[in-house]
Amino acid sequence: MKFFTWLLFLLAPLGAMAQSKLVFKAGGNVSSMSQALSSELDAPISKAGFHAGLGSDIPLTSSGNLTIQPTLLFVQRGYIADFKQDTRRASTTLNYLDLPVNVTLKLGNEERNTKFLLFGGGYVACGLGGKTIERESGQPQTEYSVRFNYDLQRFDYGVQGGIGVQFDFFQLSAFYQQGLANVSEMSQNAKNQTFGLSISYLFDNIF
Repeated sequence: MKFFTWLLFLLAPLGAMAQSKLVFKAGGNVSSMSQALSSELDAPISKAGFHAGLGSDIPLTSSGNLTIQPTLLFVQRGYIADFKQDTRRASTTLNYLDLPVNVTLKLGNEERNTKFLLFGGGYVACGLGGKTIERESGQPQTEYSVRFNYDLQRFDYGVQGGIGVQFDFFQLSAFYQQGLANVSEMSQNAKNQTFGLSISYLFDNIF
């Protein structure tokens, strides 16, 4: 949490000087892992989640066609996996506080105020909590909490990239995140993988 606080503290003066815009972002995502957290489970299946939060769009050039966009997000990740030895299925939900930072190139028609977006960067994330529900024939059987710093590493990091379009103050984008950290505490190569769609609104004249 200290890392997130200090990073936002350092970015705030930059945003004020650069006439940046406050950004509200929300959307849906589909997440999985490169490997299940238990050897009793088959390969993970993707699971739906959501994300929402606030950030800043900070121009790096006088034209505003190149910006940097740090955003603090609540992100729901996880996966679904079947047990190898029986008919049970486990659904794991993982809640993270994410700080993605993207550099965005904006190309398009200034008169129509429509731009094509191409962006990429990295992210760091802090696990907040999670749970696993085991089901048999679709009926819940067992529910238990996922313990960060015991079952999972609390901190994650990775790379990301995507494309989008901007209409006036709205942005619609698609992105992919690939975790680089092994988040398992059980010496497995479990890395987060997330694909998502976001809609953002850029508030003008905030800073």
